[in-house]
Parts: sequence; structure tokens; C-alpha cells
Amino acid sequence: MSTAISPTNDEVTESNTGEAALAAHICPNCGHHIDHPLPNYCGHCGQETRLKPPTVMEFLQQFGGSIIATEGALWRTLNLLLLHPGQLTREYFNGRRRHYILPLRLFITISVIAMLLMRIVATLQTPSVDEIEANIKVPQSASEGPAVLEMRGMKISVDQGKFECTGLPTGLCLRLKERFTLEPKALAKLTRELPEHALSYAGSAMFLLLPLFACLLKIVYFRRDLRWTEHLIFALHLHAFWFVILIIQLSGFPAVIAIPFYSYFAARRVYGGSRWSTLLRMTGVGLIYASLLMLALLSMLLAAFLFG
Repeated sequence: MSTAISPTNDEVTESNTGEAALAAHICPNCGHHIDHPLPNYCGHCGQETRLKPPTVMEFLQQFGGSIIATEGALWRTLNLLLLHPGQLTREYFNGRRRHYILPLRLFITISVIAMLLMRIVATLQTPSVDEIEANIKVPQSASEGPAVLEMRGMKISVDQGKFECTGLPTGLCLRLKERFTLEPKALAKLTRELPEHALSYAGSAMFLLLPLFACLLKIVYFRRDLRWTEHLIFALHLHAFWFVILIIQLSGFPAVIAIPFYSYFAARRVYGGSRWSTLLRMTGVGLIYASLLMLALLSMLLAAFLFG
């Protein structure tokens, strides 16, 4: 009759240690087996093999290293973007991409910085709620007359705090009543927040209309053998430059006058064509895009006013 022999504590410890050593040679990121001697990095995916929580100094070194690693590409990208209109797009089309920041990353980075700075400046320059409230005048008598908006069967009037609405859905009239019968302090607070909302919605509107801008370029340059995504690359670079101009404009320098000139020279370098042809095409695209951008911005502001 055989007798089962239970492993001793030393044997169990040795077994657990051997399993841990074996597990340490399996990359936790990709599952690739790593042979002896254990290298610093996995040869299959490149992840570190000896994982531990980073110290504060290691974290700062990693952060600084990522900035230094992209510094050359950053300056090369900004140099072409700011001083050579359209050349950054040409470099992308010609396959030289590793030396520069990718278009979408460039656009998102610059736009986020621009919107953040614009919101800070708007917050600092906007009067306080008390200052705005002091300038709000509420009609005290009927002789001052009601405020009336009338258009195509729709009529909205506010007379001494009494709100009337006809020609619109009941729910919308109720929303308008809530907004138009605000107390002075609430109205002042809403007015102070308006520039911040406008900037936020402007950035969102430009981002959402980017594909439409690329479609407009595709239409006006329909004879060019370019895909829609290639027009989108040019649109991303162009919008990135526009946001840089907005950042410069915050200093008080009238930098926005450079936008039409830059857009013209960038389009000529990317698409070619005669001077008058480029001027007509970009003028048409600019007018249509500006109208759509303004319409989208006003729609967003109206939606925030009514439902925000």
C-alpha cells in the first residue's frame, strides 16, 4: 500500500520561486518568451522587462525625454508651417513624414493651446458680474415701450417683465420665457459667461467643419488627382496656422490680416495653378466656409442660451 508524501515547506517555497522566475521571463505586454540572460527590453514589443513603479525623478526624466525626442521635429514643423506656406503639406505628400509632427496631432495641440489662452484672456478682460449688473437697465414704466421681435408669424415681446410668445412651439416659448425674464444678477452672470461659451463653441465648430472644408477643396480642385483625405491634410495644416495667428492676435498685434495671404500662397504651392485661378478658388472657399462657421457658431450659442 503506497503512502502519499506531502511536500515540505522548503519544497513548496522552491517551487513557487521557480514559477515566479519562469513568469518573469514572459513579457506581460505581448506574452513573448524572453530567453536567458534577461535583457532590459523585450525583443518583440520593446517594453521594459523589469517593471516597477517609477520614482518622481524617473517620471520627470521620461517626461523631459519625450519633449527632447520631439523637439527637432517640432521646430522643423513650425518652421515650415509659419515661414513656408503649403510646404509642410508638400512634404507629407512626398512621403517625408518622420521628420515632422503628424497633421492631426499638430492641429489638436495648437488648437488646444490657442483655445486655452483665449479663454484665459477672455476671463481676465470680461467685466465682473457686479459691473455688468450695474449697467443693466430694466424698463420701469410703460412709456419706455416693450421689446418686440416679430418675424414670419412669430412674435416675442417683453414688457415690464411680462413675456409673450406666439407662433412658436409651446416648449420653446417656455424656454424663451425662462431666459428673457431673468433677474438682473442672473442675466449679468449669463452675459459674463457668453465670451467663454463663444470661444468654446468656436473651437468645436472649426473642428466639426474641418471635413466640410476638405470637401470644398475637393470640389474647387476637382481636376486635381487628389483624394479627399489629402485635401484634409492641407486643411489641418491651414487650420493649425490659423490658430497660431489667433495666439499672436492675443498680444494685440493685428496678425489676422496674414490669414488670406497665407492661405493663397499655401494653396498655390500645394495645388498649383495660375494666380487668378487660385485667388478665385480660395476666395470662394473662404466666403462659404466663413458663412458656415458663423452659422454653426450662432446655432451653438442659441442652443446654449436656450438649453444650457
